[in-house]
Amino acid sequence: MSLKSSFAIVLRALRCKRNLSQRDFGDTSRTFLSKLEGARSSLTLDKLEQVSQRLELSSLTLLTLTLSQESGKSAVELIDDLRSEIEGLERDGGVPGLDHATHCTPARKLRKHQASLALQTQICFQAS
Repeated sequence: MSLKSSFAIVLRALRCKRNLSQRDFGDTSRTFLSKLEGARSSLTLDKLEQVSQRLELSSLTLLTLTLSQESGKSAVELIDDLRSEIEGLERDGGVPGLDHATHCTPARKLRKHQASLALQTQICFQAS
């Protein structure tokens, strides 16, 4: 399934879940929404942000649901993959020029199990 088709399915489903008509997307034309829902058009990042805001979701949520639909993986699996990729970038020194993009999540924001792992320290003693 193409990303356009997956996005179309997700957009229609979320719009119905939120009980929104195409007219309720005031800053986006009905013609364009119809094309998106028919998988006949793609959207820019700015338009993704507008549509996401109207659905009261983050752009990341909308993208994750779209990728889930397209790949057959659950949203949770995709988020775990994302976390692993970002942690891998952090281990490799981050991404030059993206100072805040790959900083570690503070322990207080991690799940309880992850927080306990994040606070563990290995102590090594050398034999004399």
